[in-house]
Amino acid sequence: MKPRKNKLCANLKVITRPNGSKYYYYKMPDGTMESLGRDIPSKVAEDAAMALNIALNNQESLINRISKRAEELRNYNPQNPPMSQVIDEFKVTNLDAALEQGKQSKETIESKKYKLDEYMANWAKIRVQEIRTFDLANLVKTKTPHAQAKHVPLLRELFRYAVTTGYRDDNPANELKAATPEPRQRERHTLSGYMKVREAAPDWLKRAMDIAMYSLQRRGDLVEIQFLKDINLQERTIRILQRKTQRYKHPVFIDIAMGDILWNSVQDAISSKTHCPYLIHCRPLRMDKRDMAAKPHPFYVMPDYLTKQFRKWRDKSGAYDHLAPKERPMFHDIRALGIMLYHKAGYPKEYIMALAGHAKESTTDHYIEGHEKPKPLRVAAELDISSIAIEDIDWRQNKLPPELAKLIDEEG
Repeated sequence: MKPRKNKLCANLKVITRPNGSKYYYYKMPDGTMESLGRDIPSKVAEDAAMALNIALNNQESLINRISKRAEELRNYNPQNPPMSQVIDEFKVTNLDAALEQGKQSKETIESKKYKLDEYMANWAKIRVQEIRTFDLANLVKTKTPHAQAKHVPLLRELFRYAVTTGYRDDNPANELKAATPEPRQRERHTLSGYMKVREAAPDWLKRAMDIAMYSLQRRGDLVEIQFLKDINLQERTIRILQRKTQRYKHPVFIDIAMGDILWNSVQDAISSKTHCPYLIHCRPLRMDKRDMAAKPHPFYVMPDYLTKQFRKWRDKSGAYDHLAPKERPMFHDIRALGIMLYHKAGYPKEYIMALAGHAKESTTDHYIEGHEKPKPLRVAAELDISSIAIEDIDWRQNKLPPELAKLIDEEG
């Protein structure tokens, strides 16, 4: 007999046997049914299901939330406020003021606020005087050396504000020290190396490589592109809301007009015999339940899988056998190759930066004031390698304008 739905709790299922016995089950988030008992009072089963809903949704009851809030207000000390208050004040007093006075760029301020949101998530309810150097050091050491170089100065600035307002007598961030970044070991792609890997790679990876190089988009954004949602076949555009910027006040939102080579790669993906809503897709040789559960579609390509498959075919191709394994370029470095080729083809740096999602404030402020929906900035991906004197490029020594060099050094 099919389970009967309960009106009070959708996850509570009741099965009545021919002999009249009632079995109560709770439907777990993964779809499995957990027994709550047989012939127990329906009110007991409903209460148990409601309690499970709260526990599994990590939600507190309204009464508990109100009680906790009342307790917080009773214990509030204006000389030792929670970090949530200190962070909010710092954003307005220091960051917003610096932006209005033109002392720091909007991009810099949004980057700092993104980091402050992480501090808020970790320390919101902790009082400012309870934060120790140990707490800050534990957070910093989870970051890469390059990221530490950004977090340490910001933490010093945040707690300097706490000192100047009288919330603290000392700055616990003063003793922090960012790790020294290791010298870059990976070499850059050369066009000949890229083409050799591409020649050896399976069709789905060829398409992924070409889409990455001509669009200049990061790995995490490429794997999320969907046919119906993001690609306009009539206008030959790809719409991308860059994931790395989604928590910024003004995320990077672009429409890429596709040149012929990028368009051909997209068309090949659309006509693939492996049916999948995602532009970059492949049919894996093996699929287990854990993989299936972790992916939005069986043929969706996870970012790590894309990296591992590129490394596999890179090494099979022999394109970079003259380099030690740790020196060989990865999938991420295709973006750097694309930036170099656009530059060598004579495209202005503003064009390249807009396509890569780093245009100046004047050209990327594409959000309309008021209550209208955000509109994407139209950019173009029209690289034509045939217009480049490839033989004249010194792949190891060639220098780029500082703005483009910064794009290349950025991790994907």
